[in-house]
Amino acid sequence: MIADYLDQCRGLLDSAVAQEETIAQAAALFAETILAGGMVHCFGSGHSRILVEEMWPRYGSFPGFNPIVELSLSFHNLVVGANGQRQAMFLENVHGLAARILRNYDLSPKDTALVASSSGCNLVPIEMAEEFKRRGVKVVAILSKAHSEASRSQRRDGRKLQDFAEIVLDTGAPVGDAMIEVPGLDTPVGPGSTIGGCMLINAIKVEVAALLTEAGKPPTVLTAPALVGNEKASQLFESAYDEHARRLARLYAHIGEAPAVPEAPADRSRREARPERTDDRPRDGRGQDRPAEGGRGGARGERGERGERPSGRDGGRDGGRGRGGEREAREAQPERPERSEREPREEREIRREPREESRARPVERPERPERPGRGEPLDETRPFRRVEDDEALEASADFEDGPEDSTVESAPESAPVEVPKPANWDRMDDIERRLWLRENGQAPAPAQRSDDGPRDRGGRGGDRGRDRAPRRGGGRGRRR
Repeated sequence: MIADYLDQCRGLLDSAVAQEETIAQAAALFAETILAGGMVHCFGSGHSRILVEEMWPRYGSFPGFNPIVELSLSFHNLVVGANGQRQAMFLENVHGLAARILRNYDLSPKDTALVASSSGCNLVPIEMAEEFKRRGVKVVAILSKAHSEASRSQRRDGRKLQDFAEIVLDTGAPVGDAMIEVPGLDTPVGPGSTIGGCMLINAIKVEVAALLTEAGKPPTVLTAPALVGNEKASQLFESAYDEHARRLARLYAHIGEAPAVPEAPADRSRREARPERTDDRPRDGRGQDRPAEGGRGGARGERGERGERPSGRDGGRDGGRGRGGEREAREAQPERPERSEREPREEREIRREPREESRARPVERPERPERPGRGEPLDETRPFRRVEDDEALEASADFEDGPEDSTVESAPESAPVEVPKPANWDRMDDIERRLWLRENGQAPAPAQRSDDGPRDRGGRGGDRGRDRAPRRGGGRGRRR
């Protein structure tokens, strides 16, 4: 089985050798990005994360590559439970996650990208390539062509990773990735996509280093102390990390800034045609601009004068919102005075009497005779209150519980005043008539009760005496 697996790996090597020209194209694209001060963004989900870490940072690699590795998509160590493989496989096909990942970077067209996915059918790697391409970033894809062609895309429209890439490299892995058939075992073992992918990654890397060196900018390569000594190795590490930090800082420099959108010609002409503010424009009392004569349309009211609307509709919406036929009539009307020229607000408010004062205002009432059977005279020291609405009028016949020494009060003595009834007396309902009679001093006095007798209205609310029981659901009454 060992010899069989290694023999299959030779086949992966042959597949990589056959793609030498395509590998050189990808390396040239990445070298151009690094020389321009950009970054090569590398992304892989699942076990394709291995290819991203193989590119940078590790021994034999150099700055210029930005590894984008989401732990939620590639942290498999726990397998089950929190941060387990089930969640990672689920998130790998969540729509919109790729856009949220790239929201963290200020990408530019001089950048390039490398996206690795063995099947090329999971949603997040596909959308990563789509987002890169939408922002003008060229994409190189690494996948297994045989496995991708035999798999179904998780994207609704059926498109796969290779559909969004300028350059596609094949790992050479077979369908299902595993390469060895074990006798007596139903399913194959021994995946090969990682081996084939890592050969492609490092072939790209060495070609990029050669191109950078030929351009006079040799890369700062992370090198082991066993090869160059501790001091030199430490210097290379610090220099490489500093360069990576400077390149990465550019990706965060303008995050969230809206790109400048050129003004459309139509918007520019509309803005230039807008009248400028001048001191002689009409203002109201608060210093605000008043609409120009001709209706609420203001400056737009001039449209009626230009005759742009059909005359058959009488001006239609001429003058902004007014009618063109009524424009002259409105202009002939005298201008409405400003608020400052009208009656002051304080004087107008004086006319409205406060609610409480109007209720407590003394009203002349005719003397009301004592009712038969009632021995005590009425207390005439307190005037009646004016009833303001129908609910209060209806409640005026009943009384709530009051203090034990409360007494019924009446209006002061005065001569009866005869007021003619209104012309619409016959069309008024009972409440309106009672209200009119009460306001004009002709309403009958409310029923008087003794301390221990029932109410005149059937006892709605119970007795008012000292020893009566507490009211439960009695009639509504006026609070004193």
